[in-house]
Amino acid sequence: MGGVIVLGAGLAGLGCARHLPGCRLFEAAAKPGGHARSHEMAGVPFDEGAHICHSKDEEFVDLICRSAGAVVETGRSLVRNRWQGRWLTYPVQNNLNELPPEGRVRALTDLVEAHALAPAGEPADYRAWCLRQYGRFLTETFYDDFTAKYWRVPAEALATDWLGGRLLPSMLPRVIQGAFAPIPESQAVFARFRYPARGGFFRFFEGLYAGQNLSCGERAVEIDARRRTVLFASGRRESYRVLASSIPLPDLIRAVKDAPPEVVDLAAKLRCTQLLCVNLIVDRPRLTDCHWFYVYGSDVEAARVSAPSNLAPGSVPEGQTALQAEVFRRDDEAFDPASLAERTLAQLGALLDFGVGDVRHAGHVHVRRAYVLSDHDRARTVSALLAWLEERDIFSTGLYGRWKYVWSDEAFRQGRQTAQAIRARLGTCEAA
Repeated sequence: MGGVIVLGAGLAGLGCARHLPGCRLFEAAAKPGGHARSHEMAGVPFDEGAHICHSKDEEFVDLICRSAGAVVETGRSLVRNRWQGRWLTYPVQNNLNELPPEGRVRALTDLVEAHALAPAGEPADYRAWCLRQYGRFLTETFYDDFTAKYWRVPAEALATDWLGGRLLPSMLPRVIQGAFAPIPESQAVFARFRYPARGGFFRFFEGLYAGQNLSCGERAVEIDARRRTVLFASGRRESYRVLASSIPLPDLIRAVKDAPPEVVDLAAKLRCTQLLCVNLIVDRPRLTDCHWFYVYGSDVEAARVSAPSNLAPGSVPEGQTALQAEVFRRDDEAFDPASLAERTLAQLGALLDFGVGDVRHAGHVHVRRAYVLSDHDRARTVSALLAWLEERDIFSTGLYGRWKYVWSDEAFRQGRQTAQAIRARLGTCEAA
């Protein structure tokens, strides 16, 4: 497949390139990995947000575990919510006994009523879905609050096409039981997951790039779909027969020479969040037993906090805790990363009872594109853009290439599926 160029060496680009022998793989950054890349601070790996492998695809799991070498396998995730000074077991709807009595009664009453009076048809938006699943009290107290912190838009601005497997629907018998007393959690967010013992999440994939015709530090700035060439910022120009891309869809459209203004304007409507990862190594042992926890309320900037030292205990020196706080902003929100990181550090110290003097190392990583916003226009917009591109033998794939919230195994699988589509397209061309 020497006539194929793949733009973007994240997981979808990797999955595509591995199934197109002889293709050329180009990455704008200095190293491959995309959003799955890990960053070291003082020898401790931190990811771009909380990443784990919870895939049930045995072929994928076997591939990445062999690549990583030593892997920590966890039988059940330990996840909590921090709300009004309390620690609540995740998911909150299954553990209503932990709420104050008046909140418990309101939550249970509203939830049962929501299930009894659920309207026919599909919910119109994410907030309508929450109201149907959890009732008014839980929606207003928890889900509205967290949506504003994590997605930075009102819940009604989101569609429901991103939910599959990410939020737990309420199971009424389980909810009623959990309202009266603690019971064993049978609806854990992830019953089993894996994480590399060393090197962070990217260790799963690092070895899989071996043997690829990979060029890093090469950002595509112009794609001439008529002449079938790609011009890179370095001045390098490459020819292709078919182009695959996992770079962000708006960037891809902007790079296509002579793209009509209406197509460029359509791509500009796609929205996402930014992520500030505040990474800390604290001279205190096991500040939390959670793998990660969610934080409600505006008094703490972080929406989610993970403990890499609990995911891979051997990754930090004894007596220390590695923490990562995730702070989100919309793509159109301006902020100063350094001051926001400093404020988040102080808030996290107050939450987990450590002082600035306990922090051995602190740093932050700004991820300019974190999670795509699945608003009500996303699916229609993406479908139109992908069709326009494929008419020009340009195949876009992956989290950012299809502008859809997917996990790592699905991104990798999409890359493989794109490779299959390209092979079919090339076969059709040769037959003609």
